[in-house]
Amino acid sequence: MKQQCQNTSTKEGRVCYAHQQGSGQGTGEAVVCKAHPTRAISRRLVLGSSGWAMLGVLSGSALGQTEKKEPGPKKPAGQPPKEIQERMEKSKAFAERMRNADSMEERQQIMNEQMAWQRQQAVDDLKEQLGLSDQEWSVIKPRLQTVYNLVHPATPMMGRNEPPKTELEQRTRELRELLREDAPGADQIKAKLTAFRAAREKANQQLAGARQSLRQVMNLRQEAVLALNGLLD
Repeated sequence: MKQQCQNTSTKEGRVCYAHQQGSGQGTGEAVVCKAHPTRAISRRLVLGSSGWAMLGVLSGSALGQTEKKEPGPKKPAGQPPKEIQERMEKSKAFAERMRNADSMEERQQIMNEQMAWQRQQAVDDLKEQLGLSDQEWSVIKPRLQTVYNLVHPATPMMGRNEPPKTELEQRTRELRELLREDAPGADQIKAKLTAFRAAREKANQQLAGARQSLRQVMNLRQEAVLALNGLLD
């Protein structure tokens, strides 16, 4: 059922909706304006058109945001730090020398050099962990090196004719060689064992003194770092 709009003052080109009174409110029925009887517009059509227009605006906005968030081309993986590259090259050089070695003695020498280099790298790595400047490192490094060598004695690939570097190494070798014999005498074992224990006790005392000397130039945080690394007790 169509209602007649009583508003005769409607301007040209506008659509008159029914007054808010009457049974046609909210029903979506067509309303005919008296001034323009041929322009009948459904509320449902007007609201639907507005909804589609708003959806189009929102979709366009979302599309624009999506396009902006598209990731660019992936960057190639970076090169490892220079220090890591140098260590890799050094390790490759040792491996190449081992392949080209002509004798067992030469291989043992190369292995000793490689182990010494690795031990030095382990000590140098502590500089960054301790947060030391170059000037501080020059004071602390000798004390730290002494402690490291006592805590981690070097065990080089020694030949029969190469002498040990410390008394403890000497006593350790003597005791091992004696125990390799078929039937060593009890007195011989006792003598070598006593010498070995004395050398170990002496090394422990040296370690205690070296640790005390190192603590004198350490703050509490640095002591904790070295304790975690097994260098301080």
